[in-house]
Amino acid sequence: MHMQMKDTPAPNDAAAVKPANRKFIRYIHHFRGVAIIYVVAAHILVKWPENSIVSRAMDVVWQNSTILFLFIAGYLFQHLSDKFEYKDYLIKKFQNVICPYLILSIPVILHRVVNQDLPGFTLDIHPDFGSWPKWEQAGYYLLHGAHLQPLWFIPMISLYYLIAPVLLYIDRHPRYYYSLIPLFILSLVVQRSVLSDTLIMAVHFLSVYVFGMFLSHYKEEFLEWAKKYWVPMTLAAFGVLVATYFATPELYDRFDFTHKVLFCGVFIYWLWRLEKYIPRWVDTLATLSFGIFFVHYFFVLLLRALSNRVLQQEVPGNILTWTISFVLVMVMAVYFLKAAQKVLGKKSKYFVGV
Repeated sequence: MHMQMKDTPAPNDAAAVKPANRKFIRYIHHFRGVAIIYVVAAHILVKWPENSIVSRAMDVVWQNSTILFLFIAGYLFQHLSDKFEYKDYLIKKFQNVICPYLILSIPVILHRVVNQDLPGFTLDIHPDFGSWPKWEQAGYYLLHGAHLQPLWFIPMISLYYLIAPVLLYIDRHPRYYYSLIPLFILSLVVQRSVLSDTLIMAVHFLSVYVFGMFLSHYKEEFLEWAKKYWVPMTLAAFGVLVATYFATPELYDRFDFTHKVLFCGVFIYWLWRLEKYIPRWVDTLATLSFGIFFVHYFFVLLLRALSNRVLQQEVPGNILTWTISFVLVMVMAVYFLKAAQKVLGKKSKYFVGV
């Protein structure tokens, strides 16, 4: 895809043509709603039958949804970077990201340390973790997000916050976007690790964040290109998705990474093209997306605990139970966040991210 340095807007582009001082881009806002659907869907816990075809298909579609979230984060970082001040940027990230992370982490870490309820993915890296001093366990949980499955994301993306001036230098000197070539190669070589392996995950996903910056920098050019080539672009994404299902274990992660990256461009184009048809509930999910990210897994665990208590087993895995679980988790998260906003007012973002 050849992106020329020009300011010619795409015809009929109601979002991307907005002047620089009007920051809101509706298709990216809607993309946040789509991305949080992926994130919640990837974390639903049901016990599928062994070697379930449906389970594998679900994994192919929903897992590794971090890519969508990181792409959007990079896109918005570039889009809002015209008046970038490093100190103010870090303060806002501390208020809106780190504060809710710390507040929601405290009770979970206390539970982990006091009851020695050790996460499996932490023991994968550190089999002797249970013998560590409790203060060291607590510190490890906090610095790696190892205490609750989705929270590994926060320490990792915090590293990108710290190197924001370097990333901004790339954007201010667009020729350095050619670094995406080695960065994508690096992502395919340095694959996803254990979730709490923060540095490895940051290296693996850096290409996605920079790719989001790149498509934001050339947003009008990309939409012009996509209007011409939307058919092969869309077919390529779905083609690699299907190939992921049949990929060998050695190649699975690389195929999965590739099709998720391809879908970032596909979602931008189709959410832009079909903007007026997007249902209102997607807007609601988009508005609450970061809060949903923070709280949804508590409701996932609640459903599992209720199932173990009532049914004496995990939620049985089939399309119906998965769908019911997904809807319940999403609805409970949304209503919890709305209640938090009502009770806490403007301070709710410090507690739950919105």
